[in-house]
Amino acid sequence: MFKLLKHIFFIITASAMVGSFLSCKSKKEAQKDTEKGSAQQNEIKFTSMFIDGCAALQPYKQNLDEALRLFLECKKIDPNSAPLKYELAKTYKLKGAYNLAIQYAKSCAEGNPKNEWYQLLLIECYASVKDFNQSIKLREQLVKNFPGKAEFKEDLAIEYSIVGDYDKSYKIYDELELIYGINEQITLNKCKLLKNQKKFKEAEQELLRLSNSNKNEPRYFAYLADFYMEQNKLDQAKLMYDKILVLDPNNPSINLALHDYYSAQGKDDDAFDYLKKAFQNPDLEVNYKLEAVRYYYLRAEKQPESNYYARGMELSELLVRVHPKDSRGNAIHGDFLMLAGKIKEASNYYYIAAINESIDFRAWGQLLFIDSELKQYDSLERHSALAMELFPSQSSTYFFNGVANMQIKNYKKAAQSLKDGLEFVVDNKALMMDFYSNMGDAYFYMKDYVKSDKAFDNALKIDADNTYVLNNYAYYLSLRNESLDKAEKLSKKANEIIPNNRNYMDTYGWILYQQKKYKESETWLKSAAKMGPPKADILEHYGDLLYRLNKVDEAVVQWNLAKQAGGNSEALLTKLKLKKLND
Repeated sequence: MFKLLKHIFFIITASAMVGSFLSCKSKKEAQKDTEKGSAQQNEIKFTSMFIDGCAALQPYKQNLDEALRLFLECKKIDPNSAPLKYELAKTYKLKGAYNLAIQYAKSCAEGNPKNEWYQLLLIECYASVKDFNQSIKLREQLVKNFPGKAEFKEDLAIEYSIVGDYDKSYKIYDELELIYGINEQITLNKCKLLKNQKKFKEAEQELLRLSNSNKNEPRYFAYLADFYMEQNKLDQAKLMYDKILVLDPNNPSINLALHDYYSAQGKDDDAFDYLKKAFQNPDLEVNYKLEAVRYYYLRAEKQPESNYYARGMELSELLVRVHPKDSRGNAIHGDFLMLAGKIKEASNYYYIAAINESIDFRAWGQLLFIDSELKQYDSLERHSALAMELFPSQSSTYFFNGVANMQIKNYKKAAQSLKDGLEFVVDNKALMMDFYSNMGDAYFYMKDYVKSDKAFDNALKIDADNTYVLNNYAYYLSLRNESLDKAEKLSKKANEIIPNNRNYMDTYGWILYQQKKYKESETWLKSAAKMGPPKADILEHYGDLLYRLNKVDEAVVQWNLAKQAGGNSEALLTKLKLKKLND
């Protein structure tokens, strides 16, 4: 409180002293001081907003609207500031308002003809609207004003070439060559101009001059080789390749070039040998190798009888050998193995691809699919759990996790994964069906029958004729001995849609059994028991039915057959021991 009072007292005292001081001055002097103070305030305000506007233009936090607002406020204070006009021109150019950009850039450039930055901005503005006549005039003046800056001459040469004035462009490169001597980039630019004019002989001479300037530089011979290949002068191209091999035998690019050379002659075997040599070099970009392998894969898919598969497989093997941790390389090698039906071998490579990949889901999807196909449910559970963390909105990861947990009898976790994943299923009724049907199974084994029935009902709303759902739903109701009329209708429909399916027939027969319709049940269960190889649960059902029909000896025979088929439940063993149903 004391500090605040002291601060207020200081302000009052200082104001009184200023008032007393001003009263001693003339009105004219006071007015001058006021104007001076106002000018200083404007200058401070201008500087502050100008700096903030420039900051708003910086790429890391670019805000063009804010920059423009600040610069226009600055313009109210000083409309003639050249730096301000420069920044306004830049801002309008970035916003695509090229006419305004040109207006401001022209104003500051004409007012400061010796300022190269102002001239360059105006040139850029004209180039943006493809007014090359204006930009070329300005570049010509820039070269006159700054004769020592070679980059201005190079830019002028480029613009001459854009408008098709190749002779003027070529002349500038000649002038630059007098300054710098034979230069790689200058030569390449000259060759481009000459080829545009179909002056191929002159272009060849330029490249020969370059290669003669340093006969130990393989890159110069490569330019000549490329040129000869373009001109279909294959023998001369081969001479250049031979020179490069002497100078740089491990260069992967030369092996690729020789691949192209022999391919152009139709010598596919020789071409492939050089492609393999290129693949063996770790310095060759992986992306190029991937493109080549994918080319062979697509061809192998379309033409399985050709040699594309064998050669593509060979390249993919080289790819993973040279780059063992590259996820894309391992994935494409897995694709080749899958194409040959080698699912188990493919899974190893998809696994390597997946654990090194956290962005692209494809390798993970293939890994989970293979785990499921091979019934490797422990691996499927583990891999799908990792995939769920990496790709939390990918519905299939939850589905595979649910399926895996169902198979390892972790029903609670299965139900939760399926429930969570269902939220991410969009516009895919078939997948939604799979989710609901598996949820029905999981909840049944959890004895949460209300949720199980609801899941099956939801599945049938999507596809009322799905026989898997019809049969399972009906069978679960029969095991619970509940809603048997509904179960009968569901099972009957499944058998009508797909007749002579022993599992569906067994379900229908068992429902009739639960309804105590034993004679009707016998027809279905007897037929199901005799179809296909022995199946424990079907044989046990048939045995139970025979017992109800007072055919005890026949019932015991069927129970024994069920045991031989792998049935080992306590209920079955008790029936065999007592030779009767354990009601």
